[in-house]
Amino acid sequence: MKKLNSLFLIVLLLTLSSLSLQAGEEEKVSVKPYGYIKLDAIYETGSSYPGNYTLWAQDPGNSDGVFHLTARQTRLGLAVKGISFGDFKVTGKIEVDWHSSGVPENKSYNFMRHAFLKISNGSFSVIAGQTSDIISPLVPSSLNYPVLWCAGNIGYRRPQLSFRQDFKSGKNTFTIQGGIFRTITGDYDGDGMNDGIAAGFPTVQGRIGGKFALGSNSSLQLGFSGHYGKSKGVVEFTSDSMNVDFLLVVSKFKIIAEYFSGKNLGTYLGGIAQNVNLTTNEEINAKGFYVNAVAAVSKKVQFSFGYGMDDPDDNNLSTGARAKNTSIFGNIVINLSPSLKIGLQVSNWETEYLNMEKQESLRFQHCWILSF
Repeated sequence: MKKLNSLFLIVLLLTLSSLSLQAGEEEKVSVKPYGYIKLDAIYETGSSYPGNYTLWAQDPGNSDGVFHLTARQTRLGLAVKGISFGDFKVTGKIEVDWHSSGVPENKSYNFMRHAFLKISNGSFSVIAGQTSDIISPLVPSSLNYPVLWCAGNIGYRRPQLSFRQDFKSGKNTFTIQGGIFRTITGDYDGDGMNDGIAAGFPTVQGRIGGKFALGSNSSLQLGFSGHYGKSKGVVEFTSDSMNVDFLLVVSKFKIIAEYFSGKNLGTYLGGIAQNVNLTTNEEINAKGFYVNAVAAVSKKVQFSFGYGMDDPDDNNLSTGARAKNTSIFGNIVINLSPSLKIGLQVSNWETEYLNMEKQESLRFQHCWILSF
């Protein structure tokens, strides 16, 4: 069945890419494929979870070193445009990769990343479907698939109905965003119903921000965001966060940084992917941050260096839980052509466990990427 699903997806993409669909006399819908093919070759001195990419370091067992070779981050998408009504244009996106779990390396199946439509008149827009969270919107420039998730960067993807309003003032832009989101949890009380949907209402997210011109090819972006949600079971848990995002661009150099603080953040990749302590029936508080400097020294070469930390509150943890996770990384990406690039990243991961031995892994990652 999984093979049939993947085959059906590929046939659908190839078919749609060759069609221009007519919808009324003045409306022409175009569907354009996009994506990239990526191979990662990785050696790490210890062991990390889950392996093809890393979220934290773990006990290496009997291993003296681990080697991974994978093409699962290969990405395929469809971009839809050409629909409009009044002053509004409608676009859409469907995107998958192959980072599925629980299947052999050479038999992975497609994994939905994005599936949404967007209605926009340029200053106001509505998104309906699954795509990225509003909170903590920035992404560090890392070759590792999780982009410092569980190590200082939070925010993932989930179904939503959200809006964005931009206000222009000269060269500056002020932004307000908000929306309702699917509450992603487990069935903590084992009654057969997901505790997130049992709450009877969705999670809410919001963000206010501004982008300020600092001169030619330079700008400063600053944002404040947060969320609140609740799950209902024998014990009710809440999830919330307060976050700051910062982006400074000076010509071909930029600094990206974010900070988060909140509780029950595992499904947002905070708290080192730990939501609640079911032994004590309390949410796990956590805070963290990351900083990333990126320099495009030429049209063909880019350097990136970063550091991130995720620090759950020890008072909310039981023995053996992940207590602190840090990562420092550096990479270089070389463009062999506008569509073909190679990259090398070195990262060091240190993960502390409550009342147990700290684990470390030094990770060397080499990749080839063909974009289209």
